[in-house]
Amino acid sequence: MCAKTMKPLTLLSMLALAASVDPETYTEPEEIAYWAPLEGALPPFDAPRRPGLSREQFDSLILDGQVFVVPGLSDDWPMKTWDCDFFKNDPEFKNAAMNHQYAANSAKDARLGDDWQSDQTSSGAKNESAPQIAPFYWGIKDVQYEKRPGWKKAMLKRVAKNFRVPNFMHPTATAGSFGRTPEFWFGTGSAGAKAHMDSHVQATLSLQLAGTKRWRLMPLQKRRAPFLGMIYSDGQPYENPEGWKPLFDITLKPGDGLFFPPGMVHETKNIGDECTSSVTFQFDSPFAAHFYKKFFPRVRQTADIHEVWIIIREWARLGMKGDERGKGAPYAEARQAKELVDHFQKLDADQDGLVSLAELRGLGILGSHTGDAVAWHDEDRDGFVSLDEFREGFAFWSGITHQAVRRTKKEWRKFQLHGTIENLEDLPPQLAKEMRESSLAEEARILSQSRAEL
Repeated sequence: MCAKTMKPLTLLSMLALAASVDPETYTEPEEIAYWAPLEGALPPFDAPRRPGLSREQFDSLILDGQVFVVPGLSDDWPMKTWDCDFFKNDPEFKNAAMNHQYAANSAKDARLGDDWQSDQTSSGAKNESAPQIAPFYWGIKDVQYEKRPGWKKAMLKRVAKNFRVPNFMHPTATAGSFGRTPEFWFGTGSAGAKAHMDSHVQATLSLQLAGTKRWRLMPLQKRRAPFLGMIYSDGQPYENPEGWKPLFDITLKPGDGLFFPPGMVHETKNIGDECTSSVTFQFDSPFAAHFYKKFFPRVRQTADIHEVWIIIREWARLGMKGDERGKGAPYAEARQAKELVDHFQKLDADQDGLVSLAELRGLGILGSHTGDAVAWHDEDRDGFVSLDEFREGFAFWSGITHQAVRRTKKEWRKFQLHGTIENLEDLPPQLAKEMRESSLAEEARILSQSRAEL
């Protein structure tokens, strides 16, 4: 086993320490500069094409929350020929139920084997550039949890036999993720999904199987107040005060695989007359830990991605007990907490002043999230966590979380805490609406005040 050495004070580590700031003064990265594929490029960007990735390169892109396309991703996939006619005529799949998504009215069911390719059901989108026709969706991943007409668990197993884990992805973890999360999308003409943000906390891969599809993406926006009501539900981004301002405009052709991070508002629209088919997966390895940290102020204040709040709490604490409900504490107080030193010493098995991935895995306290937790703290990206990095990563989480809780109306603060409600999407609709409108009004007040002070 190679011995670890104390972290030298390199330029990178000095810059990391210099960037250690109180959440009160922290500034998130500027979006155009962060996601621009080339220096000086202006949005909307096409996604950079990334053939021939190594696993190290891929992991770095995903950790940072980058958007990119791998051309020819499905070249060795048996399902690469699964176009609309395949699903319509396949003896096993054709009897399975699917339904409309992003339709103006309630979702309409159809069988894959029905004559649905000429369907022109309205999406009801109010934005002129948005897709005006609703797509069809076959969420076969849900056969694990619910019964639908014509669905069989053997179908999910068949899907799993017909994809191939790319050699730049983690083989075992990705095979499991792909096997649990496939969903297929179909549409003709200009059908597509209205702008929305999924609640997925993992990165996403969408593979184009047939036809041509346009994707427009916008990262979740900077927040001036905490939100407990959803602000990026289906079609809502067109109406939000911040506006619908796509940062990416990407065209996918058959075989192209689009990778994008959680927290990305997205819209799709088919191009041409050919019926399009695509398959989408989420995957767990790695999580976008660097992205989550750099943009944590907006992540912690956006209800649409609240399912990651408790996960980030685990990363920040590295298994340290306490604050089970996730209240956080002021940054300076959290940074000097005595228990940080005691806990770090317990993690640092060989007492060399650095906590390694192997040491954390040996303790078994973070499970599959061990690497993500290290990435959250590892500012100089040398693969180890120092005590200073642990202090900073913990205090940053704690301070941002404390701010979000304290800036929430007193009667609603309990909903910021773990254990009050399983999912914020389950809030009573009227309460969720009241919360959203209250937060929007507070943001407008803060923005107006800021402009007046200029």
